[in-house]
Amino acid sequence: MTVKSRTAKAALLYFVIHMMNEVVCYFMLYRIIKDPVFITMVALIYNCIAFVPQFFWGALRDLFGKFRPGILSVPLLLSGFLIFFAAGAEGFLFWVSLILLSTGNAMIHVAGAELTVRTSGGKLTPVAVFVSGGSFGVILGQVLASTDMSFWWIALICACMMPLVIAGEKLYKDNPEEADSCKGFNYVIPGRSAIIVALAVFFIVAVRSYIGYGIPMAWKKTLVESILLYVFMGIGKALGGILSDKIGIRKTAFICIIGALPFLLLGNRIMIVSLNGITFFSMTTAVTLGMVISVIKVAPGAAFGITTFALFAGAVISWFVKSDSLTVNVLILVITSAVCFLLSLYILKPERKVT
Repeated sequence: MTVKSRTAKAALLYFVIHMMNEVVCYFMLYRIIKDPVFITMVALIYNCIAFVPQFFWGALRDLFGKFRPGILSVPLLLSGFLIFFAAGAEGFLFWVSLILLSTGNAMIHVAGAELTVRTSGGKLTPVAVFVSGGSFGVILGQVLASTDMSFWWIALICACMMPLVIAGEKLYKDNPEEADSCKGFNYVIPGRSAIIVALAVFFIVAVRSYIGYGIPMAWKKTLVESILLYVFMGIGKALGGILSDKIGIRKTAFICIIGALPFLLLGNRIMIVSLNGITFFSMTTAVTLGMVISVIKVAPGAAFGITTFALFAGAVISWFVKSDSLTVNVLILVITSAVCFLLSLYILKPERKVT
């Protein structure tokens, strides 16, 4: 199998697996019928367990090649899902089900990141395509939860993930050493401190998460409009990787950060304008992954975990720091976008040969 075909298969495979994973998780979460305070607490715990420990699981995979988080993830997801529908959102068993589901979610993310990064030969499209699958799965899970669909169909979807994960593990076979060691990830200007780059990536991803959760979207009132939001978000994530590989990561960073600003500023009440802004800013997903893996080549799983921790941080900030003031939101967007732009300018190489 050629490197190119292995890369394409890994990207497509984990796009589907990631989407299925989120369908399972969000179907369960949106079937919880409780008061708003309880649901907020569940969302906080779920996101914390699903996103923060990815650094740990990724580092464990980096240190021990025989540790296969993907293989472990499906039993965790399925057991958590079944326990919830046996016990409901009550008592000790509910919290057990939530922990199992969240941990399985974390592991499937790490497995997808490791495979798509280590088989990519330094390209960003595969991991960007994998990440984009989550956006489609999140909204699909929400939609299905609002129907009378039996949970057994979702349990079947979860079980069907296992043969796909096994197929992904087989793609590691005969993976070229230079790809597995991430030597192709050279997007950062030589001499830049790994700590500074990691902190910059954390900031940019947290800003993206905050904007996704916290910036007002007065137009988003119907299910169809919510679906469009997640679809455009997913398209943006994939497009960031494709453009980075076609025109260069630095140009892509400038396009997505500067290009998003006018749309985000003017899009609160106009859906199409806001959707364009979300698409542009979602493109930073591939850029930030390229940055952090370039300075932590030996541990791409842990590097990916830095970005997921930042996603959680941005979401938490958005829950507690919200404003209905247009002036305040404009200031937040302008200042954070300017900082993101300057950090990208400082870190990313001016040119990178694209082959």
